Amino acid sequence: MKKFITTGLFGLICFASGVLTQYLLPVKSFDIALVTQKNNDEDKTGEQVDRWTGRKIPDILISNSESFESWEIPVVSFDRNNPETLNLQASTEVKEEEIEAYARQITVKVLSGKNSGSGIIISGKNGTYQVLTNDHVLLFGRQNNAYKIRTNDGIIHTARIANNYNFRDYDLGILEFTSRNNYTVAVLSNQPFPAIDEVVYGVGFPYTSSDNLNKDNFTFTRGKVNLISDLSFRGGYQIGYSNDIVKGMSGGALLNAKGQIIGINGRHKYPAWGNPYVFEDGSIAPPDKKAQMIHSSWAIPINTFVNYQH
Repeated sequence: MKKFITTGLFGLICFASGVLTQYLLPVKSFDIALVTQKNNDEDKTGEQVDRWTGRKIPDILISNSESFESWEIPVVSFDRNNPETLNLQASTEVKEEEIEAYARQITVKVLSGKNSGSGIIISGKNGTYQVLTNDHVLLFGRQNNAYKIRTNDGIIHTARIANNYNFRDYDLGILEFTSRNNYTVAVLSNQPFPAIDEVVYGVGFPYTSSDNLNKDNFTFTRGKVNLISDLSFRGGYQIGYSNDIVKGMSGGALLNAKGQIIGINGRHKYPAWGNPYVFEDGSIAPPDKKAQMIHSSWAIPINTFVNYQH
């Protein structure tokens, strides 16, 4: 009986913490500290093929973790004063099927307690990989540090929270896992925001109650950006898009047509409870704006993470 009560109290605390993280806590700003990518042809692993679809992954999207001597995040360069001066990686169009194959390589399923979400492999060093996800995904595993990561090869890894990060009130978190296998590291984009009507792809692993740990249910969705909020919602959400994002896809990537990560999924359309449309300054979206916002899924711009200094 005591164990039942303790478990029930922890569940209530988790629920309350989730409400605080998503809706009540203010968002603070971080100083810009852009991490740049190492441009070295030897860093490319050459031709890679997705093991599930057999599709080739373009070299411009491949970042080999063995090439990094420190915790550097691969980021495509972008001149804010001259948006046309993107490098080759940023300007080369990629076929949709190639983006899907690439997204499979960099996306992992995150098991957090008895729940799950998604994550993005963002860096690797000496066999240790870091995975970016949502803080609310990590919430359910905190009692016993119960985290596992399922990579695209079907291997399940024990994971732990990377404690050298403090995202304060942003809905972001980092897990680490170790492996002798070589996994593809995501290429991020430091472009501040996508354009309205820009084609985007939202990916992740929808939650299933049956054999969730072992099930490969990777989902690739296509849509368009339909809203950009000048002021972020609490948690850091600013990009509204038409893709259908469901439970379990939180922490997955939002990619552009060049295959670059531009955001992190985290909020689905038509929320069933609460009011997620509270801005960082405490103001609330007026009814007419809220009526528009509920039709969109919402992502945290990847630039929020890129500009974070830890």
